[in-house]
Parts: sequence; structure tokens; C-alpha cells
Amino acid sequence: MNTSASPAITVESGHYGRLVVARLKPGEDLVEALIQLCESHGIRRAVVRSAVGSLLEARLAHGSAEAAQSVNVPGPGVEILNAFGEVSLDDGARTSISGMVADTQGRMYAGYFVPGANRSFITIEVTLQEWIVEGWTQESVPA
Repeated sequence: MNTSASPAITVESGHYGRLVVARLKPGEDLVEALIQLCESHGIRRAVVRSAVGSLLEARLAHGSAEAAQSVNVPGPGVEILNAFGEVSLDDGARTSISGMVADTQGRMYAGYFVPGANRSFITIEVTLQEWIVEGWTQESVPA
């Protein structure tokens, strides 16, 4: 018989707000531009709905923060196949933006976009949606 207490998790509740659709210009970094878009529109938290376009080159990371490894995808003309994640300006800017890219030979790579290392080649079209937090609850998880 297991007598240990069930672990608790925090569940966030909220609703979606404004939608921001923007075009990034050549040379703009994908991650840094998403942070700037949130700042300029007064958005504290956002969900990245999509990002399509091309990069000069890409750097994607995978693994935990302590053991993260990254891969460089040479360009120019690395295509963003998809991108999704979150931007948070609470307690400093934090991002978690994942996606998949294809190099000029059609090989595909996936991972987290490394901030400062994914600059737009021609353009990138992005869609962000504001996330408005209403509260948190604690729930126990069955062991």
C-alpha cells in the first residue's frame, strides 16, 4: 500500500486576447523580434501561433537546459516549416519557441530556436496571440 501523498501540480487558467500578425524584415532575429512585438503591443504573455519564412541560417537546440546541444543549419535560405511556443515578459523576457526548418538540400531539423541566432533572410510572417492569465489552482495527480 502506497502511503505517500499525491504530488500537486499548478494549473493556469485564462483566456485568449488580441491577435498580432506581423512581418519581420531581413536581418531581424526571430526570437528577439517576438519579444519586441509583445513589448510594443503591451502583451505580457503570448502564444506563438505560427511563423513561416526563411532564415539566413538557423541554430536549434534540444535537450534539457543543463545538457542542451545545438545544431547549426547553414544557409542562406533555411525555410521555417513551422514554429510554435510561448513568449513571457513576466519576471524578465523568457521564450520557449520550437519548430522545424529545412536546409537548402531539403534536410529537416527540429528543436528550440536559439535567441540571437535565427535571423530573417527575406521575410518571416508571424502570428502571436495574447494569453491573459486569470488564476492558478493546485490539483493533485494520482501516484
